Amino acid sequence: MKIVRRQRFFFNLGALGGAGILILAAAAFGPSAVKGVGLGIGIASCSLSLLFVAWLVHQRHLAGYFEFQILGRGLGLWSVLAGAMASVAIWQIVGVAVFTPHVSRWLTLANGLLLAALACAGLIAHEICTERVVHVVEVVERPGH
Repeated sequence: MKIVRRQRFFFNLGALGGAGILILAAAAFGPSAVKGVGLGIGIASCSLSLLFVAWLVHQRHLAGYFEFQILGRGLGLWSVLAGAMASVAIWQIVGVAVFTPHVSRWLTLANGLLLAALACAGLIAHEICTERVVHVVEVVERPGH
């Protein structure tokens, strides 16, 4: 189960890195360069987020797994965060493809900040998660001692 937790951590850390690149590009580069960087990061973020959601569907949930109950169905915290990141990434792709470079620069900054907030929420949730594998240790006496 440690591998599952490690993948969640690196997914959120990678999302934070992508958000940092978006914020840096919006602040430091020209409007046309921001469009290119925003499109690339948007496509990569969308692909990885959807891949992560697909991977989460096939994982076993242990006690302590964060889950929301919506309309009688359980929805995991990690799926919600990855779905929200995919939505922001789709909006990033649409924003750089549709709007003028000056407008998409500000949208890229806003998307970077939102993606950073979601990634930080995922990292915090990862650290406070109580999901554990329980090991049972049985102590027995040896005969003759």
